[in-house]
Amino acid sequence: MVQDPLRKFPGYALRRASNAFLSDLTPRLAELDLRLTEASILTVIRANPNITQSEIGKLLSIASANVAPIIGRLDERGLLERVRVDGRSHGLCLTDQGSHLAKQALGIMEAQEVRLLQRIPPEHRDGFVELINGLWDYED
Repeated sequence: MVQDPLRKFPGYALRRASNAFLSDLTPRLAELDLRLTEASILTVIRANPNITQSEIGKLLSIASANVAPIIGRLDERGLLERVRVDGRSHGLCLTDQGSHLAKQALGIMEAQEVRLLQRIPPEHRDGFVELINGLWDYED
């Protein structure tokens, strides 16, 4: 029998769990013609009208050089619009079509989260997300 010596490492376990989760979520979002990052950005804009591209990048830990082309693709699809926030910045808002698509994507993501939590024993569910967030949500 082949053994996996990496199973004892928490980081390895988290990566494997994340890969399994995403391999199920990705095709569900693809039915909406969305990638996970695009769905995440639409969801963030829906929750934060007039948010700037740089704020999105910081919130989702996406390099600014990578945010711009994603925003461009969403803009080309007519899913968002730019609104002047101040003399230099533009905020982003969803069009009606973008808001509808963001709502659909959020529904898919929420259903996926329910399926994930069902795999965790009930006695370990409380505080699970807080515990996981504590692994990455910190300042160096």
